Amino acid sequence: MAVRQTIDPPAYRRIVQITLFFVTAIIVTGASVRLSGSGLGCPTWPRCTSTQMVDISSPHRAVEQINRLFTGGVTVACAVAFSGAFLRRPYRRDLAWFGALLVAGVLMQAVIGGIVVLLELQWESVALHFIASFVLLYGNLELLRRAGAGPGPRTLCVPTTIRRHTETVFGLLLVVLALGTVVTGAGPHGGDAHVRRLDWPVEDAARLHSIAVWVLVATTLWLAARLQRLGLREQFDRAGTLVAAMVFQGAVGYVQWFNRVPPVLVGIHVLGAALVFMAATQLRFGSFVAPPEIIAVESTATATA
Repeated sequence: MAVRQTIDPPAYRRIVQITLFFVTAIIVTGASVRLSGSGLGCPTWPRCTSTQMVDISSPHRAVEQINRLFTGGVTVACAVAFSGAFLRRPYRRDLAWFGALLVAGVLMQAVIGGIVVLLELQWESVALHFIASFVLLYGNLELLRRAGAGPGPRTLCVPTTIRRHTETVFGLLLVVLALGTVVTGAGPHGGDAHVRRLDWPVEDAARLHSIAVWVLVATTLWLAARLQRLGLREQFDRAGTLVAAMVFQGAVGYVQWFNRVPPVLVGIHVLGAALVFMAATQLRFGSFVAPPEIIAVESTATATA
């Protein structure tokens, strides 16, 4: 008599939520490597040095090594989300598919991280590494959304013009994120004192980034006003969450700039970017409604001969 353990939908959703924590945290821990000047603490990849897989003999090596080990934890979390989709009852192919994409995404991130080291932290590679983290984060949010809803197609629940406005907000956020990497490329925190930086005055890069942020804020406030006027309460609340996240992020941004971008505040700003992205993604998801999950009452342990 063999016993196969199964997972009910609420339990699987909790697994995906835990994965989301790890995927978000790796964005911040990755930034801490750069902000502490530890980007080349381990000069090779996947080994820390040419002779040692793990080396914490110096502070910089310890920081980089901890981040690499944490990447392993993220990989395990994504693998659990993937394998859990096969144990979930009822089984959903879309959840297994997105779980597989998470595993592929985190492995690709590890490879990009290795390339960043081999290219000695060239700012373009660091920017790619950062943007790829948000692609992974979006995939995790999509898996979480699907895990909390039933199978089947989503239905548009807002006017088409509102949906387009929401997509515009999301697109502007992507522009803001991309310009943020340009500011980083021109700024003082390159991960090592000797890496090649973007040959562009950081003041100009920051000014362009700031203009894009203000356009994003104005567009979001306009969307919130339209949602309130149409009585779309749930979508309005999501837009309000995004505005609150952007206000927090903007305040941190200006404080860090006028205090000569101290590493701690930059790290908080990176976390803020992840929070803004999550709020914008939830706003985007809010344009559609999915069928509810129908959960059959059954034992979580199924006995099979």
